[in-house]
Amino acid sequence: MAERVKSRQAVANRRYQLIEVSDLTGGIDLRRSPTLLGSNRARTLRNFALTNPGELAVRPGYLQFSTAVNLGNAAIQGGARVYLGSTSFTRVAWNGAVYRVGDDGSTALDSTAVYSTINTTAAVFFPHDRELVAVMDGVNRPRKSTDGVTWTLMGIEAPTSAATVSSLSSGSLSASEFEFTYTYKDRGTGHESNGSTVSTLTMGATGAAHLTVSNSTDPQTDAIVLYARNKTASETVRRKASSAAQQGGAGSNSTYRITSSDWSANTEQPSNHNVPSAFRFAVFWKNRWWAADPTVGNRVAFSELFLNQAWPTLFYIDIPFERGDDITALIAQGDTLLVFGQSKVYLIIGQTSLDFEVRPSAGAQAGCLGPRAAILIENGVIHAAAEGVFIFDGATDKYLGFDIETGWRDLINNTSQGDLSRVAVVYHFPQKELRISVPRLYPTGAAGEWVLDLNRTREQETPAWTTTDRPIGGYMLFDGDEPTLGLRGTLLTWHPSTQGTLWSESTGTTANSSNMSAEYEGPEFATGIHRARLINVRGEYQPNAGTFSIEPVVDGVSQGTQGVTIAAGLAVYDTAIYDTDPYAGAGRRMFHVMQPLAAEGRNLQLKATYSGQAAFRVFTYQLGFVPESRPRAFGE
Repeated sequence: MAERVKSRQAVANRRYQLIEVSDLTGGIDLRRSPTLLGSNRARTLRNFALTNPGELAVRPGYLQFSTAVNLGNAAIQGGARVYLGSTSFTRVAWNGAVYRVGDDGSTALDSTAVYSTINTTAAVFFPHDRELVAVMDGVNRPRKSTDGVTWTLMGIEAPTSAATVSSLSSGSLSASEFEFTYTYKDRGTGHESNGSTVSTLTMGATGAAHLTVSNSTDPQTDAIVLYARNKTASETVRRKASSAAQQGGAGSNSTYRITSSDWSANTEQPSNHNVPSAFRFAVFWKNRWWAADPTVGNRVAFSELFLNQAWPTLFYIDIPFERGDDITALIAQGDTLLVFGQSKVYLIIGQTSLDFEVRPSAGAQAGCLGPRAAILIENGVIHAAAEGVFIFDGATDKYLGFDIETGWRDLINNTSQGDLSRVAVVYHFPQKELRISVPRLYPTGAAGEWVLDLNRTREQETPAWTTTDRPIGGYMLFDGDEPTLGLRGTLLTWHPSTQGTLWSESTGTTANSSNMSAEYEGPEFATGIHRARLINVRGEYQPNAGTFSIEPVVDGVSQGTQGVTIAAGLAVYDTAIYDTDPYAGAGRRMFHVMQPLAAEGRNLQLKATYSGQAAFRVFTYQLGFVPESRPRAFGE
């Protein structure tokens, strides 16, 4: 009789089955039905990172970076970490002004603006080369700075009035007809304006020329340069008058005396030093600045070679976008300048102003949503478009968005064009994450981020998508040399609409000292008719306050929740939870949550949530069930 009982028990044990999930890092898959997902995939992965092979870890937290000052309840319009030679600094635009942030490596944000006449609502950009940084809003003429503190207009306007000229008897100018012009100059940068209108003087006898010129009201100018040519001697260009000497200055005018026609060699008067238009954004390529000019449709203007403040009138290329398509971004990629529209990409190629040309990109499949939606990384250009997320290697586009197509279509179909234009992209290299801020996440409709986690590439596996619940208006990455500050890899963000605050991302384990929350919704395992019996979840945490809850689901019906309270430094023992410390002295603890079940169904699924301030990881979970052999009635 005892042997018979043992046999029956053995049969029962053989019928009991376990589904064990030991790899949780396949990422989100929104394309397939929940019953067709791979065991390592998920329907929801909010605020989880895939840093360690096989494991889910609550993603790092964030802290307020500008702790000294919160600018106020309006959106930050833009920001940049600027590198000028060996100097680096941080600037943000808020409510029509530019503010200084943490130049000394601190988290202080100056409450006093260093420049305050930009548009109050437009997106603001800070393009820079190794000499200067500009601020562009697409409404006003750009301003520039060489130190981030003093800002002056980019470019110098030519004098608006011609010089008043007369002859003097003392000098060696020949009895000839002369032309005179003058310019304004910034001796600090070396930049000079175009010349004034021509003044003509006919010398009846040998002597000198006396000129009265208008002083500049531009604070960046600190010199006036005089130019001349001898028309009688058939000189074709005006050159700097070497003998020009200032005689005096009174109020708005200065007077000069030119005593000889010994013009300076190779000092031809500038004629192509036009000031820039109200550019939206710019990029440095081929030793020139290139900018999107919203005042003339889909036009890309470019500066003189090595002269970032000089924009000749004829230095532009019109991009033949179809009606309704506009320039959304400029990216310099090697020997090619990529000009993005909403739906197409054009390429500018060539070496000089004489051979620059534009042609459509044969390999790019889509454009990008806005000026912050395309970035250059080591192996290509990431661009977020209406069609999805792509990486362009210069020849072909690779589509990265298969797994999130449903969510991306929801974003595009239910978001205004204005909000889509504010989508931002960054590659945060310390975390190996591509982060895309969006105003709407599927299926909640709330703002957040799509995150392409590239940590799996270390194992030659496909990168995986997750999400965050962070509403973000833009990114600022410290990606240059930070030898003294130790800030390389720092990622700052700001809110899209309501807060003048900077946040330091991937910092600590809290949401600015509040609880982090995370959510997992796994695949539905199709087991046939069964009786669900058990669910186990195992993982690890560093002691701190928090809660972790599991929710088994059978045929779409919740079976209730089982949670564990994570108390700082305390071991917890009860019927469902046990605790050990396998890392002696490390402060880490293992957890095991178990929930018995007594439900019948066809599909088993796990949902789980976390809220707290601990470093928290999930290793594995198990779903236990007993197959049911009896037939079911129709509709059961």
